[in-house]
Amino acid sequence: MKQMHGLILAATFTTVLTLAHAAEPVKEKPAVIKPLSAAALLQLDDGRSGRGNLIATTGIRGFSKPPSATSHALIMTIGDYQGNIPKLKGVPFDAATATEIAQRMGVPAANIHALKDGELTLEGMRRAMDELEAKLGGNDQVFIYYSGHGGRQLVQEDGEERCAESLITVDGQGFTDTEMESRLKRFSDKAQKTIVFLDACHSGGVTTRSVSTAPAAYMAKSYTPPGLSCVKPTNILTRGILAPKAAGSGGGNFVHIAAARDSEISLDQPGRGGVASQAWLACLSGAAKDTDGSGGLSAQEIQTCAQGRIEEQLKGAQGFLPHHVSIIGNPAMVLSYAVKETVPAAVPATAAIPAPVSAPVKVPVVLAVPAVVAPAVAPPSALAALNDIYNNRDDRRLVTLTAAKSSLKIGRDNLDFTLSSREGGYVYLMMVGSDGQTFDLLFPNQLDRNNLIEVGGSMRLPRPAWQLSAEGPPGKDTLLAIVTDSPRDFSEAGLKPSGPFSAVAAVAAKDIQLVTSGGAQAAAAECADPSATRNISIKKSCSTGYAAALLTVEEVR
Repeated sequence: MKQMHGLILAATFTTVLTLAHAAEPVKEKPAVIKPLSAAALLQLDDGRSGRGNLIATTGIRGFSKPPSATSHALIMTIGDYQGNIPKLKGVPFDAATATEIAQRMGVPAANIHALKDGELTLEGMRRAMDELEAKLGGNDQVFIYYSGHGGRQLVQEDGEERCAESLITVDGQGFTDTEMESRLKRFSDKAQKTIVFLDACHSGGVTTRSVSTAPAAYMAKSYTPPGLSCVKPTNILTRGILAPKAAGSGGGNFVHIAAARDSEISLDQPGRGGVASQAWLACLSGAAKDTDGSGGLSAQEIQTCAQGRIEEQLKGAQGFLPHHVSIIGNPAMVLSYAVKETVPAAVPATAAIPAPVSAPVKVPVVLAVPAVVAPAVAPPSALAALNDIYNNRDDRRLVTLTAAKSSLKIGRDNLDFTLSSREGGYVYLMMVGSDGQTFDLLFPNQLDRNNLIEVGGSMRLPRPAWQLSAEGPPGKDTLLAIVTDSPRDFSEAGLKPSGPFSAVAAVAAKDIQLVTSGGAQAAAAECADPSATRNISIKKSCSTGYAAALLTVEEVR
């Protein structure tokens, strides 16, 4: 048996390859807007009957997050503009596309509020934002989508004139970047995650005027009120989001997805919808690759996929260059989970070594046999999954891990560290050795199940009944601590006893993430009842939020 790079644990283990949450195709939903639904757009034949439509896949095969009663979506689409404002013939299809995106991110149909055209005056847009904010109870996830014209215009603020970026309402008024920034800050205070997707232009001046000669296959989603044109905006929203954020401040809880850069035009495709929206849905629905093998799809991985599809679709479009999907905020936020394409070969089981309860346990973990994965698919990576879990934490919470020593002498030192939690809750400690092949749940364990920590409390680990000792070989071990409002059951991810601890192979990366995210809690019927969630204990039982901290220790000779 080969020894694992890492700390010694209790026993050998049996690797489990069964998945607790198999990726099942999402059932096609009825069309929201005639004649094509988002599902129908996804299934169009790419390059034949669907020529020019790069959304097509071999069917809807992507994985959707489990529906959560604490997830909400506000979808705003304006195509039928009033007066002389150019109409956008593809925007009506974006409502179906955005609905599909929302549901794939775990928003139940009952929590999707869609508004269009005449409902979206400036006051109508503000009222919709107010109503969404009023629903938030602290642990919610919010998806805000807008498709329509974007523009730049001169505005007077605090006695000074500046060039502002705006979402254009149905009657030509501007919902400015200043107001958007203010509202998003309030959402971030009240929501665990805020995801914003704006499919509108961020350009004006000469660039906008030049598109009048472009073919009718596409139309720029840009409008500037007469006499208010400006070229170089002061992007308050971008500046505020990019400002440094202290740990525990919530800075990592926000991602803003824009269809185009500030200097570019985003495009509307009649009969199909926004080019960026189409591409994003296709990638979320199975086209995006899990490039790090974490089991999760980050905003960055979906962006990379979407950008490739946009460039392919527009490479022959006269008068337009491809626009670039941009992400502000936390690009590592996990928005969905990867399609399972390959199951690695099974790892032979090893005999369990009984662990004496009366004395500290010091038995090495066995190195798992490397997974056999098709070259085109990223091999499952337990370490990448830990990073995904960390990056998807509720960044308003704070937990810290502090090791007595960051470097441990093999055969001499024990790991000794302190965990502190500002908010308190249930503590879980996982480890991945440098081979990256297995997850080990170190705490709670069969010898020590008391994993509750008080608000503002500290916990010194390991406790006397169990130890983690450096036995080599040399290498780095990564520990992840999470603190949750409600208990998690990691046996649902396939973890099996390994002495007093539990372990599972890296193939379970997605399942580890699903359990950590607490989807089962938010799916409970009582979580959909606002009156019930006013009860603190019920609110905590429905919570999917968690704090997280990473710690790396190195074993040396």
